[in-house]
Amino acid sequence: MEFSKSDQIDFFEDKVVHQSAGGFVFYEDPKSHLLYVALLQKPDKNFFIPKGHLLKGENSETAALREIREELVLDKNPKVITKIGIDSYSFTLPNDKRIHYKNVHLYVFSFTQKEAIKPLENENFINAEWLKFDEALKKITFDKTNLLKARQAFYFYKPVQQFNNIKDVCVVSVGIPTYNGSKTIYQTLQSVAKSFRYLPLNIKKEIIICFDHCTDKTEQIAKDFVINNKIENVKIKLIHNTNTKGKSTSLDKIFESREVLSDFIYFVDDDAVLDEKCILKMLNAFVDQKNLRCNYAKWKRKPFEGNNIWKKFWHWIFGVKFDIQPYDKPSEIMRATCMAMRIESFVYMSKYIVNDDQFLQYIYWPHTEEEQEAILYFNSVSSITDYYKRFIRIMSGTRQMKDEFSEERIKECNKKLYRKIDYKKIFSLPFSLQASFLFYRFIRFFINLIVKIRLNINNNYEWYRIKQG
Repeated sequence: MEFSKSDQIDFFEDKVVHQSAGGFVFYEDPKSHLLYVALLQKPDKNFFIPKGHLLKGENSETAALREIREELVLDKNPKVITKIGIDSYSFTLPNDKRIHYKNVHLYVFSFTQKEAIKPLENENFINAEWLKFDEALKKITFDKTNLLKARQAFYFYKPVQQFNNIKDVCVVSVGIPTYNGSKTIYQTLQSVAKSFRYLPLNIKKEIIICFDHCTDKTEQIAKDFVINNKIENVKIKLIHNTNTKGKSTSLDKIFESREVLSDFIYFVDDDAVLDEKCILKMLNAFVDQKNLRCNYAKWKRKPFEGNNIWKKFWHWIFGVKFDIQPYDKPSEIMRATCMAMRIESFVYMSKYIVNDDQFLQYIYWPHTEEEQEAILYFNSVSSITDYYKRFIRIMSGTRQMKDEFSEERIKECNKKLYRKIDYKKIFSLPFSLQASFLFYRFIRFFINLIVKIRLNINNNYEWYRIKQG
């Protein structure tokens, strides 16, 4: 390996310290919102980001820009978004007993157009490509963790359209992904339609129902709703998720099917019932808070319906925590039952992602928020079996996050979002509530233990959605 005398390299008796810089260059298609990253390929077929030594007297940002322009043979500079850190590693060279330490200053850049790129041949590159993010994540050789960190930074700092008044909003889309939701979807659709009435008349509105490999009468019930409810100024689309079964692929399909000029998109579960002003309250929050990227409605439990005493008992036990809120601070954990975002804030997820709400929160926190006045009503579980299935879904989904985010980001979010149980508050409650909550914690302890054992045995656990109602 040859070094230039102009490179920032410090030579010592027992070591050599190199200063290097480079970065991740992104392009997001303005229509599809697909994210691309520019990578270089060497003869051994491995892919790398553009990077190289700092020159003497040069700062790291200037060096990163220079290296990117040189190695991708660009005619213009990309926009600098942010620095994501310094990646440090060591190596040795033949005939040199000293250890070489390299500090690579990493930046995130973006283009608004897919600029022409080609490899710098004298650096032994044979190809330069704009790769879709998922493809780049599979092909990049040494920087997978840093690529995940760069994606999160790209979206976190991405500029978004601002609205000074709710009447400036042109189109609002509501997507409802559904899998065998025949028992509940009609009521969900009624609540969305009713909530639309509180939006200004100038805002165009659409409902997109995505059938995710349904095997019951969900599709016919949705069609009946369209026939029986002629909603003025609301366009309703019925689509099918023909891709891999799952909520994340259904969200992608809904996003691709939305009105082109849509400003905001809501995702509502097929068993949620929105309060009449829920959509309005959530939309107002985006107008009032310029940095808000995603928000979600506040949960309220539906009362148990039916005469089954056993189910009614478990409905009470598993729902008691929602009623007493036994924690040391309000929840900031994002919930996907009804969530909304600016169109620019949508992020395509890997097809296997289970916890779509957790994924988006790790992208945008702390610019996520529960809207206290935007209420939705939900069915809490009413059996140990359903609670177990929901618990293992959450746990398996949480494990997936390590493949989507850096360990640093996961720890940061978990530390800030974690809530402790306030036992002083618990023991100040009436005995019936104390006993119910402590029994719930007892059951949760054993289910948590069983789930951990199962997931440690089977890392490829696949979750299938359950329905309540």
